[in-house]
Amino acid sequence: MRRRRIPPREDAVCHVSAGRDKLGLDIHYINAFKGRGIFTTVPFQKGDFLLEYRGKLIPKEECERRHRVYHDSLKVFMFEFKFDGKLWCVDASQEDGSLGRLVNDNHISPSAKMKILNINGKPHLCLFASRDISPGEEIDYNYGDSDWPWRCKILKRLRPARLRRL
Repeated sequence: MRRRRIPPREDAVCHVSAGRDKLGLDIHYINAFKGRGIFTTVPFQKGDFLLEYRGKLIPKEECERRHRVYHDSLKVFMFEFKFDGKLWCVDASQEDGSLGRLVNDNHISPSAKMKILNINGKPHLCLFASRDISPGEEIDYNYGDSDWPWRCKILKRLRPARLRRL
């Protein structure tokens, strides 16, 4: 017998309100370059709520101040976005046990998409499956247009291979 599927937004509100991550996700170490990532232990359907990118919600000014004082390794945990006509940031640089801060970038074929949900007047960054996801797959999303250091490193590694084929 099949269980009734909870509507994704309702599922997100439930997990966000409880401040807990969803079951069916696990942390795995990938390698020294990528670090840790989040992998599924159960299947997810396209559109399913996966997890929240949690951290301290701060205004633009505080985000800019932290960018000046943080080490580069912490800056990657700063998620800047626009909500209700203002610029905001979720600072997830503190290790807090939540899974969302460990979801990696994939600008080519991501398995998830970030959406901003207004829950009780506050923005929450939630990831939803952009396609069906099988157990054992990594959850990743497109961090957006940027010069992320790892994207440059990947391009440098690919460039010599392309030249050899010409």
